[in-house]
Amino acid sequence: MGLTERLLDTVSEPALAAEPAARPRRALAVLTCMDPRVDPLAALGLRREDAHVLRNAGGMVTSDVIESLSVSQRMLGTREIVVLHHTGCAGLGARAHGRRAEPALREAVRTIIAARRIPHRDQVHGLLLDTATGRVREVTGPAAQPPHPAAATHGPGAAHPVPGTHQCAWCHRPFAPTGRSRWRHSGAYCGDLCRLAARRAKGAHH
Repeated sequence: MGLTERLLDTVSEPALAAEPAARPRRALAVLTCMDPRVDPLAALGLRREDAHVLRNAGGMVTSDVIESLSVSQRMLGTREIVVLHHTGCAGLGARAHGRRAEPALREAVRTIIAARRIPHRDQVHGLLLDTATGRVREVTGPAAQPPHPAAATHGPGAAHPVPGTHQCAWCHRPFAPTGRSRWRHSGAYCGDLCRLAARRAKGAHH
């Protein structure tokens, strides 16, 4: 019997029946490394249904991670993001040219906060796991979302790249105003999530 057959043989019917809903119970998304020593649920005291967990070599913020976090928030209700790096990370050393864990973690948090495609970026935490002791400490806490630069008026970043569309004032994606959004001005939001995110960010600066 091969490895796949042995793994499938261990899956029980009760475990399948207990499969959680797609919306994380704690509205949390976690980005971490694929290192098997790192168990993000155990390290953070979470259950399987509490969070979306994204893993890659080094816990790097790639374009795919940004897209996944955007989907996690826009479609599945998450609001808070944790980046969990760890000591002695070979993946980070290979992908980030030997950078140390703490500076790389700070850079990952800054990259997420600057990613306009992610609607909610005011609760981004950077945590570092010591794989020798199992202890987790916070390296960066939540930060206010940065103000968006003014929309471009020419070229590929133009405010209205397609005739009849508007550009969302928060995520900067083009959208066609329909229904409830028609009465809003040309700098309207593509949806309620972006509108609420903008309101929260505005309140944080006052």
